Amino acid sequence: MRGDIALFLGLVAVIGGGIILAVVFLFGGGGDGGSSACDSPLPPLGESEVSQLGFQTEEVGLTKVIEAATVGNLEAAESAFFGDVHNFTHNVDAPLREVDEELAIKLCEEITEIEEELAFGRRISVIAGQATRLRELIQDAAEALGFARPGG
Repeated sequence: MRGDIALFLGLVAVIGGGIILAVVFLFGGGGDGGSSACDSPLPPLGESEVSQLGFQTEEVGLTKVIEAATVGNLEAAESAFFGDVHNFTHNVDAPLREVDEELAIKLCEEITEIEEELAFGRRISVIAGQATRLRELIQDAAEALGFARPGG
């Protein structure tokens, strides 16, 4: 019986280690200047309109994420982020790269960080800060694409 438990725990450790290595590989965990997930545009997700209305809708959605995270409600923050907000962040990447690649890469990196934190870290105070930075980058992206800055 104890041998079975030890074997099971060993398998869990090996599988868990493999998952961690895969995440590090996929999200460019090495500091060697190699390729990262943000070297090319994020893959599009769902349907979202990259327009003035789309940016205004994104502003409202990210505000909900920030508000939920600020009061410590992880589930509400996660629910507000994954869906239309998440889709828009992916879908704005390619058009933004055409006009401001540096801003698009910053946006991509912030998206990747908040995705990782929501999926693995789940530290609500970190998520609030990331969502705030993401909202600022989305506002900058709106301006770069010729739209009015949402939120003010």
